[in-house]
Amino acid sequence: MGVLDTSLDLDALFRRQLKATPDAIALVDPEANYTYAQLDAKVDSLAFYFRSHHAVGRDSLVGILMGRGADYPKGIANPHYAPVRSYDLRFAVNDLQAGDRVACNVYFVWEMLRPLLRGATTYAIPDHTSYDPVKLVELLADQKITETLMTPTLLAAVLARHHNLGAKLPALRSLWLNGEVVTTDLARRAISALPNTRILNCYSASETHEVACGDLRQMLSTLPDDAPYCPVGPPMDPAHTYILDEDQNPVQPGEPGELFVGGGLLARGYLNLVETTAKAFTPDTFASRPNARKYRTGDLARIIPESGLLEITGRVGGMIKIRGYSIVPGTVEKAIVDNFDVSNCAVVAHGEGLERQLVAYVVPDEGDTAGRTVLTIDDNGHSPSARQVLVSHLAHYMIPTLWVVLHSLPTHEVSGKVDLKNLPNPRAAIAAASGTHSRARSPAPDETVNLKSIAQLWALSLNTNPNTVLEAGKNVSFFDLGGHSLLLADLATRISKTLGGFTVPLGDLAGNPTLAGHVRVTLNARDGHNAAVQADLPTVLRADIELAPEFKLDSPEPVAACPLSQAKTILLTGATGFLGGFLLHDLFKNTSARIVCLIRFNAPYRTDRSAAMARLRRNMLDLGVWDHAMLDRIDVLPANLSRNRLGLVPEVYDDLVERVDVVVHCAAQVNLVYPYAALRDPNVEGTREILRLAFLSNATVQYVSTNGVLPPSQTGWPESTIMPLEEVPEKLLDGYCQTKWVAEQLVLEAAKRGLPANVIRIGTLSGHSETGSTNTYDLITALIVESVHLGVAPEIPNWHIEMTAVDFVSRGIVAIGNHIDASQPIYHLGDSEPIDCRLLFQHLDTLGYPTKRTSWKSWVALWNETRGSAKGGDHGLTVDILRSGMPSEEFLLGIIALKDDATRAALGDLQRPKVDAKLLQTYARHWYARGWMQRQPSSVPSTPSGEANGANGLALAFDPDFPLRGKVAVITGASSGIGAAVAKALVREGAHVALAARRVEALEKLQKELAEISRAHGGPVRSRVHVHKTDVVDRAQVESLMQTTTDALGAIDIIVSCAGVMYFTMMHNVQVGEWEQTVDVNCKGLLNVLSTSLPRLLPRSTGHIVAISSDAGRKVFPGLGVYSASKFFVEATLQSLRLETAGTGLRVTSVQPGNTATELLGMSSDQEAIKKYGEPTGAKILDTSDVANAIVYALRQPAHVAMNEILIEPRDEPI
Repeated sequence: MGVLDTSLDLDALFRRQLKATPDAIALVDPEANYTYAQLDAKVDSLAFYFRSHHAVGRDSLVGILMGRGADYPKGIANPHYAPVRSYDLRFAVNDLQAGDRVACNVYFVWEMLRPLLRGATTYAIPDHTSYDPVKLVELLADQKITETLMTPTLLAAVLARHHNLGAKLPALRSLWLNGEVVTTDLARRAISALPNTRILNCYSASETHEVACGDLRQMLSTLPDDAPYCPVGPPMDPAHTYILDEDQNPVQPGEPGELFVGGGLLARGYLNLVETTAKAFTPDTFASRPNARKYRTGDLARIIPESGLLEITGRVGGMIKIRGYSIVPGTVEKAIVDNFDVSNCAVVAHGEGLERQLVAYVVPDEGDTAGRTVLTIDDNGHSPSARQVLVSHLAHYMIPTLWVVLHSLPTHEVSGKVDLKNLPNPRAAIAAASGTHSRARSPAPDETVNLKSIAQLWALSLNTNPNTVLEAGKNVSFFDLGGHSLLLADLATRISKTLGGFTVPLGDLAGNPTLAGHVRVTLNARDGHNAAVQADLPTVLRADIELAPEFKLDSPEPVAACPLSQAKTILLTGATGFLGGFLLHDLFKNTSARIVCLIRFNAPYRTDRSAAMARLRRNMLDLGVWDHAMLDRIDVLPANLSRNRLGLVPEVYDDLVERVDVVVHCAAQVNLVYPYAALRDPNVEGTREILRLAFLSNATVQYVSTNGVLPPSQTGWPESTIMPLEEVPEKLLDGYCQTKWVAEQLVLEAAKRGLPANVIRIGTLSGHSETGSTNTYDLITALIVESVHLGVAPEIPNWHIEMTAVDFVSRGIVAIGNHIDASQPIYHLGDSEPIDCRLLFQHLDTLGYPTKRTSWKSWVALWNETRGSAKGGDHGLTVDILRSGMPSEEFLLGIIALKDDATRAALGDLQRPKVDAKLLQTYARHWYARGWMQRQPSSVPSTPSGEANGANGLALAFDPDFPLRGKVAVITGASSGIGAAVAKALVREGAHVALAARRVEALEKLQKELAEISRAHGGPVRSRVHVHKTDVVDRAQVESLMQTTTDALGAIDIIVSCAGVMYFTMMHNVQVGEWEQTVDVNCKGLLNVLSTSLPRLLPRSTGHIVAISSDAGRKVFPGLGVYSASKFFVEATLQSLRLETAGTGLRVTSVQPGNTATELLGMSSDQEAIKKYGEPTGAKILDTSDVANAIVYALRQPAHVAMNEILIEPRDEPI
């Protein structure tokens, strides 16, 4: 006999319960509670217009449930008797009673009515909580829920966050699992986590309702150890549960087949889909009742002979076939989960034909992985080590070829089931991850709340590339890119942990699902959190400087300090930073210790070590200090300073406690905009965790602080100065300095308790004094570089700039670490005498970077107009720095100088590099190499040693980056076109030029342009320009050109013969004058240039002659017959000269331009020739600068390299 009276419909059953318990609570949601009587009134009001004038009968539809079809949603029409019989069967398995609290979220519409038929209370779980593993468990615990339902995927996510779930949910008596197959691994974990909860597996569909239900504990005990899946229970209506073969015949017990379901719980069919209904609901030929139907589930199943339990083995068609082999994915998935540190897995086939491969998508297990192998995956998505393990468990064809790491398997946002269709393309996912370990690597997140940083976190949750997110636009929805409720909860956690430790409301993220919306939600959450802390900052600071009593030494006596030179193990933080990288290098070079580097990760795992080492190496390579020998003495540990035990697992942390002798704490989150609250965790709590470890290990601590813990002072603060607590909020105005001040107090308090600890305050860092390697995001560097670009420097009265070389600070920390003096806890490493900004820019003037002076206000206005509004481009980093926050004049004047009188004894012979022209030259060379400067600095001026190429008495050393600097070049045809372009290009290279042409006015105008170019682009020697009126047809004028050039500029090094004419003429039109002009200029002109220059070049065994020929000198063009002949003459002449002078040191280059935008195109008068052969083709032709660049390229080649011919043409007009 059933629990319910199934002769009644839902309305009658509810009203029966209403009469029994009218005042009992029926429904609870976040907005209100309703008794049974109140709910009845609400329902009557809502349903009034549905019912019209007659009651709903038993055979009327209870509702239309929309199910997801393959191509479109399907409306499943269910009569009243179906849910009544369904609930009756469920109550027979696990009954409810008054006082039960049933939480409904998954399949809410179906689940919400069931408790109301037994006097229990339905708790409506809000959407923003449904798939948030943390908030969901909090709600279940707070409301003392006795029963709920989850999908296996949701349960797996909950167990990943709550390994001891039963302790959090002591009231939970029953847990239903539905919607997916339950693996035996998940079942065992659930049973272990919920020892006092009955866990029920239920197989159902909206078309059939409950088909089978069973207790997982009981069913699991009947299975062999290697079973991949749990059964769903005994069939609830065995007589109408059929497993059929392809011919619709029943299979034998134990044999797999397709599951069909008949009986009295079937839906009527699909609303308005007659053909679809006919395919899914077929005649039940096994039933005795007329017109009986059965439903085709599409699932593969079998009846286990020993127990009679129904087991779902997959979907029809779900069997994978690869090259003739049949593979059951579940078998492979179980082997992976059983043997590797994987919590969830999906195995699918990808590709077609012979390219078809087995792909495993794995989710790392963040819990207890004892006894399981760490899965390692290379950059190509292959895992040889996994194959070695699996070969003893699976046939060779069942081992996946490709492996993809996901944060979670994709699920449908409504049902929560694993959605195999939304698994990412394996090759794309592998390329995006590009890792050699089993975790999806996190790019170093941008900790500023903006579109970029939120996009990075989206990418991590969605397992995609940040660029993919950004390219979709700021209005793209998280759900459009594959997100769902579980991933949204993961995103909320990532945002909180990455961007400052504040809680981001999941509901707000769901309500504003776009990228821009998430930025707004995050900013609101951060600002609200920060405001609460900032509102009472003095009280917060006072509390934060307290060190708990547990921070103490085991012995009452102080611990002896350990010098770095005697340490066996050194723990270093901040090694991926600017100072930290150099510090690691110096510790490696100057100690014999093993160096353990903590590398910051938001969620540290042991298998992230390869990513940590890669991050460390990238930084060291960028700084220019990487040495492969470091691998022998460096260990890396992924960690998070603001986490308990530094985010390390217990055994790793304990090992570190046992090993470490000295801690050098150099890590900090630097942000001059964030308030104290936003930086508190990494900078204050991180230091507290470092001290906790030091007390446990009796380690010596060298804490790297900043001059920012003191207010501005140009006279300098002595080492003994400590800012009083009361003055910190008003004199230290940014959160970074406030957190560093608090961290200092913690270190000094630890020293008072006997822990050997020093505070090392550092000044404003500049580049390496020997290599120039510079902090990429340095504000002072940006100001200097941008001033050079403008040619104008700001002049602020009494503005001094501190530039303390990073290598001095790094070596100073090592020196202090070897200097034991318990009486001095604070040391200073900075420039006690900062340089006057006027002197600094004077030094730059001598290095070839002249600047005018103007006020700060005018400088900012000029920069905004000329640089700030320009697009940054590849080399716009210094522009971007100032765009992100232009400092105020007050900020620049607020220099904090540190006196170092008490520190010098600890430094020994170490001297701080002086900021002079030599140091600035080193920095400028590095800035140039970075692409921030357009030219290298000149040599540092020394005692005059005579004129170097006639230039200002400076000795000019050869510069391999500017091989033409100081060379003397003669250019004919320089008044326009290619000749003028060559002159400009050579001046940019630092050469001196002689301009020759007939039009003196044009030459003089060009001379002024070149002077400006030289000022902007010149080096140690200004390019000088000599102008000479020259007609190349007149040899005397050409001879005069050569002589006056030698007298004015020095010995000639380069000849560029550009003078020439070109006329379109038809031969039959006999344009004799134009023919003769062509021969005179193009042929005779070249001979005049050669005859006057060769006697000057050959005796010097050096020189380079470049002559403009044409592609018409290689192929005759109709309409240009005489011009082509003249260029064939040029080619023959140059070739002969090249062969005859080989071995003399002279180089000869023929440049053969195609169609170029010059005045030559407008010289012709033969209209027939122009119309027939001179009309544009529509192709983009060459600019004169294109040809000039080719010439400069040839001239810049080493002396032994000859560019004999250069054919340069428009891409679409080849000869």
